[in-house]
Amino acid sequence: MRRIITVAFAYLIWSTPLLAADGGVLVFGGSGQLGSEVVKDLVAAGEDVTVMVRPTSSRTRLEGLDVGYVVGDMLSDADMERILTKTAYRAIIDTSGAPVMGGDQTFYEKSQRVVSKWAAAGNVGQVILHGATGAGDSSALIMFENVPEPQRVAIGSKSIAEDILKESGVPYTIIRHLSLMSMENKESGYARLTTNQMAIGPVTRDALARLTMECLDNSACMNMTFHAIDDDVELKGRFTSIWDRYRTFIKPYVFEARAAAGQDR
Repeated sequence: MRRIITVAFAYLIWSTPLLAADGGVLVFGGSGQLGSEVVKDLVAAGEDVTVMVRPTSSRTRLEGLDVGYVVGDMLSDADMERILTKTAYRAIIDTSGAPVMGGDQTFYEKSQRVVSKWAAAGNVGQVILHGATGAGDSSALIMFENVPEPQRVAIGSKSIAEDILKESGVPYTIIRHLSLMSMENKESGYARLTTNQMAIGPVTRDALARLTMECLDNSACMNMTFHAIDDDVELKGRFTSIWDRYRTFIKPYVFEARAAAGQDR
């Protein structure tokens, strides 16, 4: 049943492209591990890709790729005005993040406040925001008292960022993930997006990039919030015991519901 639903959803997305004017795609966080996977898929699809970097950002992961660069800071009004109103970007894909250790975990709301304002002013056609399971209406899943403080603050900040984006008037797609797995883990081929805000599970970076591409320019994803999961991924390395870890901070009723539905975790 899971595979049938996945195929049906994919067909819905692929069969309903939007005919937006092509001003290219701007990627935030494109030099990072997730962002570089997204950029590679965009380039392979023939997209006109621009990656925003800071002056100190390493571009190693993007070497050899046909991409343009703009230098700026997502927290800077002046930079976002310059970048988002001088070029008519068709879409923004936000894969940015703050370092969990030592980073400002309120970065998400602070950056989205600036980005959304200038994306609206620049008439950007779509913002795809990568968020966190536990944000927004999926907060009911989480026992926050068992979540380390940096992650707890980050999830709260991502909830606020979602609301800021939704209220901006810019067409949006929010894709949440629970555990983003290391690069040694590759997707099963059955990774999927679901609108079930109670769905949990890991997802790989290559899968998340592919699912992001499926939502680019597609009306089936506009003004929607999804959870990205891969039920069939082969867990490797430190992720082999990920379901045991989930039980420490996911509310028990979630696992009870999964068991009642015949799911094995």
